[in-house]
Amino acid sequence: MVGTAVGDPAAPTGVGPDRRRDFRTYWLGQSVSVVGDQVAAFVLPTIAITGFGASALQVGILNTVNTGAYTLLGLFVGVFMDRTRRRPVMIVSDLVRAAAFGAVPLLSAAGHLGMGVLYVVAAIAGVFAVFFNVASQSHLPALVGSDFLGTANARMEISNTLSLVVGPTLGGLLIQWWGGPTAMSVNAVSFLFSVAGVVLLRTPEPPMEARAASPVWHDLREGVSVLWQHPVLRRTTIASAARNFGNTAVNTVLLLFAYRALKLSSGVAGLLFASGTVAAVLGAWTVSRLRRRLGTGATLLAANGAGAVWVLAPLALAVPALPLLILLRVVSSFSLPLWNSIVVTLRQGAVPANLLGRVNATAGTLNFSAVPVGALAAGFGAQAGSAAFGTRTGLALTMMAAGICSAAGTVGLLSREVRTLP
Repeated sequence: MVGTAVGDPAAPTGVGPDRRRDFRTYWLGQSVSVVGDQVAAFVLPTIAITGFGASALQVGILNTVNTGAYTLLGLFVGVFMDRTRRRPVMIVSDLVRAAAFGAVPLLSAAGHLGMGVLYVVAAIAGVFAVFFNVASQSHLPALVGSDFLGTANARMEISNTLSLVVGPTLGGLLIQWWGGPTAMSVNAVSFLFSVAGVVLLRTPEPPMEARAASPVWHDLREGVSVLWQHPVLRRTTIASAARNFGNTAVNTVLLLFAYRALKLSSGVAGLLFASGTVAAVLGAWTVSRLRRRLGTGATLLAANGAGAVWVLAPLALAVPALPLLILLRVVSSFSLPLWNSIVVTLRQGAVPANLLGRVNATAGTLNFSAVPVGALAAGFGAQAGSAAFGTRTGLALTMMAAGICSAAGTVGLLSREVRTLP
């Protein structure tokens, strides 16, 4: 339980061999899929920058349309996911995303690929990512049981972390070998592994809890109210939103800095983005140990405050830039899986199953709404800073500002409810 509990999650308390086997199946499918996600996250803006000469603002818009669906649909998706089975939604979402990314090489071969198409593909992928993410986070407690939930989330974070190195590295190599549009076909195939990981589950999905029909707006308000009235969930959600804003801004500008300021090849740029993976995997593996040694509250404070490391980005103007940026990636990457796995586990453990879809969607809406805003703000900031101070200085100053934003939510975590978490 977290701080002030809001209910007991309707999930089994133990996990036997069948559930562990099912989790391994599901975990494998998701591990392949998240690599494909990171391939797309690297390849789509690379196609835009190197293939169509996209400006900083256009790159920001591309990231915005990919992540903006949570802002528009997240709360309603949460209501829907508390009214229907979750596995079919995950399967359909993966199939649609596979088709969207698979269309890129086909449209390129037909001579119809352009920025407009990239915007549409990014938007479709973003919409169905909302459905999949809310369904997946809400289904996991029922799949693995409460005793194994923290471990399961930590292992999912290990996969997410490894994808940060494998995805950009693979994406950079695929662009060099085959070109950007063809590289997108790898991402399309990865979603089929995710589909298989859900289809092959043997543990039956628990039936939806019977309840009286209620208006959509009533259900939506209930999910928002549960999250907002819980002191720990409210503070961690706000801090996550600030962190997402800052991290997205950093990543948007860092890619521009790599290509425009440092003149790196796509392969070296991919390695730069992947450089923090070893530290991040270590962070994911040590979540439970750090929580036992430092306490949950102290671990959360340290993990969130690490985002401020990007205030050192302007040093890249005075010292060798690539080693410094690699160091900053390592420090910030170590903290990310710590934060993500703890926050998700706290939320899943504090909220009953019949409300979990709406509460996850509410948190996701607030968190992911900060992503397109961060991408757009980074685009405007980078463009304005480059015009005022030159490309290198303008981009470095924008990353510094993004680092401050990333760690801003740490102030709210200083409350007694968070600091005293066991």
